[in-house]
Amino acid sequence: MHILYIHQYFSTPNGKATTAAYDFVRRWAKAGHRITVLTSTARLVNEDVGGSVDGRRRHRFRVDGVDVLAYRVRYGQTMGFVRRLWSFFVFSMVSAWHAVRIADVDVVFASSSPLTIGIPAIAARWLRGRPFVFEVRDVWPEVPIQMGVLRNRFLIGLARYLERTIYRQSSAIIAVSPGMADLVRRVAPPHKRVFMVPNNSDAESFRPDVDGASVRAQRGWDGKIVCVHTGAMGKVNGVDVLVRAAERLRDQPRVLFALIGEGSEKPRLVEEVRRRGLTNVQIADGIPKRDMPAMLAAADLCLMTVTPVPILEHNSANKFFDYLCAGRPVLLNYGGWQREALEEAGAGVGTMTSPRPGNFASL
Repeated sequence: MHILYIHQYFSTPNGKATTAAYDFVRRWAKAGHRITVLTSTARLVNEDVGGSVDGRRRHRFRVDGVDVLAYRVRYGQTMGFVRRLWSFFVFSMVSAWHAVRIADVDVVFASSSPLTIGIPAIAARWLRGRPFVFEVRDVWPEVPIQMGVLRNRFLIGLARYLERTIYRQSSAIIAVSPGMADLVRRVAPPHKRVFMVPNNSDAESFRPDVDGASVRAQRGWDGKIVCVHTGAMGKVNGVDVLVRAAERLRDQPRVLFALIGEGSEKPRLVEEVRRRGLTNVQIADGIPKRDMPAMLAAADLCLMTVTPVPILEHNSANKFFDYLCAGRPVLLNYGGWQREALEEAGAGVGTMTSPRPGNFASL
């Protein structure tokens, strides 16, 4: 089977972003399927393309038996709202053009977010008769609406129309958490097949027996109780709660908070740590995904946080599964299915029943 996988933020272990899409497609390729990935260069690095990512408008390369076609479409959390919308629009148009031109495709697999990733899948269905599966990794447009990012009534109406159209035209829908699946079913046609397939981790790399001693020595963590937060530091991640927790524990010199990653909120967090004079917080740059198993092995506790918006209880971050595969205890500051699974397995605890403003300060 030839699967066309469309994902705007495809990343390999050479990069610093999640590799969920990479993990799926390489396993499909190993199972004998032909895979073509259509993506942007937003999360790729020079090592992936064998040169400068910004050197050409289009890159073709092959990784672990998978063909990748990547267009130079920039995206970053530091972009403003209008620039992000433009990035979504440009990639949807470029990928729609190629989705109808790539030959011998049996099925299209479109993985959101953003919601506009469904546009090339619809184009392939309408113009070439190709069935498509739509994967919901974030419930758009509900998440940006509840976050207060999407406020324009016209754009909200347009986004809701696109959501309904994508669900209606798809052959099947995949949601990555039970709550997301329920939200999709409220919007999708009653007959539509909706499957819950949770996120994943690479259990071959993330294991409890990985040695993190060298990381602890290099980062000066020996003798410390290290609480690690990895990944994005954007508005949705609510990392401020960790700075407040560190301030409460400033008289406990053995407890150290290590925040590893990138994001729009990172400069502000750095300044806030400096302003409060906190010596028990380290904010460091993100690392390639291939180096993350040793980083988690060096941690005593792994942290999951979100900003206090109820819909984010349904989130399904890949790092949650990385933490579990690494055998690290997990502390999260929200309720929902992840907390229930975590506490049922005895793998960690949550600090509250559900995310509501005000409760986060009690961490």
